[in-house]
Amino acid sequence: MDKKTLIAILAVCAFLFSGCGGMMFVSGGAVIGAASIFSGVFGSEGGGDGDGGGGLPGGTVCDPGGEKIQTNVPGVGPYTVNEEQMGNAAIIVRVGQKTKVPDAGLVIAIMTALQESQLRNIDYGDRDSVGLFQQRPSAGWGSVKEIMDPNYSAKAFYGGPNHPSPPNPRGLLGVPNWEQMDKGAAAQAVQVSAFPDAYSKWEGVSGLIVGRAKNIKCNDVGLSGDVGKVIQAAKNQLGIDYCWGGGDANGPTYTRDCPSGVKTGFDCSGLTLYAYAQVGITLGHYTGDQWNAGIRVSSYSSLKPGDLMFWSDTGTVGGIHHVSMYLGNDQMIHAPRTGKTVEIVPNVSKNSYWMDQWIGGSRLLKDGGGKAEKPVDDGTD
Repeated sequence: MDKKTLIAILAVCAFLFSGCGGMMFVSGGAVIGAASIFSGVFGSEGGGDGDGGGGLPGGTVCDPGGEKIQTNVPGVGPYTVNEEQMGNAAIIVRVGQKTKVPDAGLVIAIMTALQESQLRNIDYGDRDSVGLFQQRPSAGWGSVKEIMDPNYSAKAFYGGPNHPSPPNPRGLLGVPNWEQMDKGAAAQAVQVSAFPDAYSKWEGVSGLIVGRAKNIKCNDVGLSGDVGKVIQAAKNQLGIDYCWGGGDANGPTYTRDCPSGVKTGFDCSGLTLYAYAQVGITLGHYTGDQWNAGIRVSSYSSLKPGDLMFWSDTGTVGGIHHVSMYLGNDQMIHAPRTGKTVEIVPNVSKNSYWMDQWIGGSRLLKDGGGKAEKPVDDGTD
């Protein structure tokens, strides 16, 4: 596979799945040219192989540009990644590439380091924890001197054939079926943290960081740049509360139907509305309007990242009650219902609850670039 093809595949990675009513916004999700801080770490070598269905990578996205990555982290707020963090991230990604860790594993590693140390190589922590991943010498991760070496600590986190201190503690590659797990759950399986739900909120920004470290440029991937932006906009809203009628082109909003204590949120169509607004596409805040936008996708197997997915409880268009966005790799992102937050659903095709309600999809971005024309069936496998 040539470099240009690989770049295109890496950029079309994640996909948005949104709940009923409410639009979600994704700030760019791809990678700008690697900063000079990466040149000594990466050289000109390309990225590793993608993972997941259709060869799509598991989290990297393209970035629209800028000196620093600036995005929103659910539960944290506006977040800027500085040069120190990017330098450490570059080492983690490079070590993973040498070990041939799939892209999803690179994203999990960055998620973990962000939660544990804010991607800083610190010599302190809970009890005897130190380093980027807050690994403990007393738990068998290595000596303090070894763990404080980012190359060593990254190898230890990944484990596998390059594990510096086998067999215990196990690294990510030693976790059975880690690639089928939620990324936050996979991080927890390695770290065994007292805060198991703390990792997931970092998935969106971690995809951006990995993309930048792998030098995926939006202007290299054409349409994939828009798909990446839409997907990342949605993923940046992971953990945002559900509010019936919530969400507009600027992000989550307050409605009188927000649950008690919730200030702003999205409903399913509000999330998708928001995400597509980030690339200049205006959608109505109603599943019926969104169903009628773009090119019809009749079969689930024909979905591409960024396509809207529709669900009906009667098997008819009149029964459509929910919209989400396809991320690739049999995953979708959506705002589910009151009491829940924006989430990614894995293995959709194996979930009878969802597939019993599947009625079709809509493609808003065409392969050649720009906005898709109105309905032309695309149901071929």
